[in-house]
Amino acid sequence: MMRSVSSAPGDVRSILGVAIDDLLRMVGSLSDAELIRPTGCEGWRVADLVVHLRMGAEALLAGLVCPSEKPSDRDLVSYWRDWPVADRPGFADVRTTWAMAAAYSHGESLIAHFADVVAAAARAARGAPSGRFAFQGHVLEAEDLLGTWVVEFTLHHLDLLVGLPNRPDPRSGALEFTAWTLDQFLGAPRPGWWDTPTYVRKGTGRLPLSDTDRSRLGATEERYPAFG
Repeated sequence: MMRSVSSAPGDVRSILGVAIDDLLRMVGSLSDAELIRPTGCEGWRVADLVVHLRMGAEALLAGLVCPSEKPSDRDLVSYWRDWPVADRPGFADVRTTWAMAAAYSHGESLIAHFADVVAAAARAARGAPSGRFAFQGHVLEAEDLLGTWVVEFTLHHLDLLVGLPNRPDPRSGALEFTAWTLDQFLGAPRPGWWDTPTYVRKGTGRLPLSDTDRSRLGATEERYPAFG
């Protein structure tokens, strides 16, 4: 079943802009020492995740110049079926990102490149026309495509906080949009004993379920984690 992005909380373009601004602010202030701290992505340091985010922004830019006349086959929820948590990256996957991060001679050049590409993606997203776009082998409406990037950038903002615990959380609009996407994907009531960041982390496998969680979730435990 295709879901309407109009049912999601908030205006997706505004929320995406805020999510990108927060990442630009966080990454722009990183020191060399912080770039080698761990993240919530297995095998990746902060610098590696910054490279991944830059590549994601490039993918968003590429998607926004590929309009399609074909019918949509994914929305902002069903898109995540292609990203199950079981598909954890192996050595070959993380090694490529290590090599790309290592190609920068110093942290300032990595941060500057990230800022240029991500700011361009933000401008393109704000001005993207309505319609359908081809992206990663699927076709999505413009608002759904942008919604997937709210989720992607919010999740990786949380991943960065593993090694940067004193930095601010994603703002409430981006967190609630991501949590709503999880609600739709899981098809179960949101557990009331978790705050929103915990729900998002546990719903995407970033934090394990505790014995208490499993007991309280009951039959819905098997739906966790939803995607990663």
